Amino acid sequence: MTAVPMPRPGGFQRLRRLRFLPPLAVVLVLWTVAALLLAPIRVVPTPWAVATAWIGDLSIWPVNILATLRNAAIGYVAGNALAIVLAVVFVRVEWAERVLMRVAVVTFCVPLVAITPILTVLFPDDVPKQILAAISVFFTTLVACVLGLRSVSSTMIDLVRSMGGTEGEILRRTRVKAMLPSLFAGLQIAAPAAVLGTILGEYLGANEGLGVLLVQAQSAFQIPRAWGVAFTMAALAGVVYWGTGRVGALLTPWVGKEVSTAVGQDIQAEAGLATARNAGSAVLGLLGSIAVVVAVWWGVIAAFGLSPYFAKTPVDVLGYLLSDSEAAANRSVILDGLLITLRDAGLGYVVGTVLASGIAVLIVSSAGAERFVMPIAIVMRSIPIVAMTPLLALVFGRGLGGVTVIVTLVTFFPTLVTVATALRSTPALACDVVLSMGGSTAQVMTRVRLLYAIPALFAAARVAVPGAVAGATLAEWLATGEGLGSMLVQDYAASRFDALWSESVVIVGVSVLLYGGIGLVERAVTKRFEMRGR
Repeated sequence: MTAVPMPRPGGFQRLRRLRFLPPLAVVLVLWTVAALLLAPIRVVPTPWAVATAWIGDLSIWPVNILATLRNAAIGYVAGNALAIVLAVVFVRVEWAERVLMRVAVVTFCVPLVAITPILTVLFPDDVPKQILAAISVFFTTLVACVLGLRSVSSTMIDLVRSMGGTEGEILRRTRVKAMLPSLFAGLQIAAPAAVLGTILGEYLGANEGLGVLLVQAQSAFQIPRAWGVAFTMAALAGVVYWGTGRVGALLTPWVGKEVSTAVGQDIQAEAGLATARNAGSAVLGLLGSIAVVVAVWWGVIAAFGLSPYFAKTPVDVLGYLLSDSEAAANRSVILDGLLITLRDAGLGYVVGTVLASGIAVLIVSSAGAERFVMPIAIVMRSIPIVAMTPLLALVFGRGLGGVTVIVTLVTFFPTLVTVATALRSTPALACDVVLSMGGSTAQVMTRVRLLYAIPALFAAARVAVPGAVAGATLAEWLATGEGLGSMLVQDYAASRFDALWSESVVIVGVSVLLYGGIGLVERAVTKRFEMRGR
């Protein structure tokens, strides 16, 4: 018999590595077309112009890339490590979550324009940038870890307990394994966020780093150079994103392959912020959270001896909003700005969530779609909004349309990664049951995968909703001149620090309330599915 020649593995692997070329070609073509169409306004350079500028700056890339990468890496490791430790504490100690999760939300929602001057005064050299990077990654990873730790079925926990297992053994043998897929999804989301946080710190003041190069390029209106810096930022974030995904795939080979006995079993009443068993404990948790925030706020001012000129205490804020002679007028002005900010944030969140969820379904259904979409998503998430706003404002305007696009960009990426990971984690047996009964792949998606993704959708909302508020304030600062975002910057420039701190407190307070509202909706949905399961 004549042996049939088999293709060499090396050639096959080379073909697999070249799969990125068609999506890259499409992106380059679209980019070139956009550059030609927008040539009169000179905000979109051609790919070859960007490549030429990047090569021309070849000598300055190493020192600036290393500066940004070093600070981003320190913040990335520190923020994620703290998030993992706290997630374990929250699962083991119920009251700790009720009190401290709101504090975590506060760290995620505090406007950077309010805390950056304080960080600069308190810490030397690059420490403020590292703190901003850590803050940028902490909350998203914390939410992802809590979701994963709580995704263990009660049946599995009862089994370990029936065999004499302690809570520590339950954590090691079941919860940690269940946490890993969500953890790596959180770490992937955190990769661009760490780079972005560092860049923002450099953007507001530094001697070296990609943020400094970006400021210099924008100030000199060197558009191709600015785009080269932006794509370099995205490349750094993309490498970390890809590397984290590869490590996650190697450490979680069981994802989507394990047997499940109940569709939707991960939807449990304990998931979310408020796991309180009654209204009294919920109120105590809220009061405890407020006490912790106020104590830390006052403690930092006292411990470091910060000047009362710019560091305002809770008493100062309460006076500005409640007891001063102009308190009523102050509240009216802030309320008007808040309504505009909530409108901007709400519309952007809805658009970003719907778009991200739809694309998550698409990329789970098609590997080709993922190879095309994810690089673009990483690039868009990694480029600071301050760099993209001039282009976005020119294309979409400085009104509601432009703000909606900016907020959509902020909320899109974490929702996309979280929901896509959850859709992939659906047990294969549950999908096979629908297929064996004559169901189509579309029915598998709608009746099984999306059901399993509901907890992840709420987890994404916990990150995206406060992020939408922060994105709206940033867009208002950079584009519209309306809302609390614009008021923050105007008050900072005019040294009206009472107004600045009061507006910041209102932003944080509203974000925490919205976060708690997500928990209420989640519990209502959870109970509905529990009733169906009985």
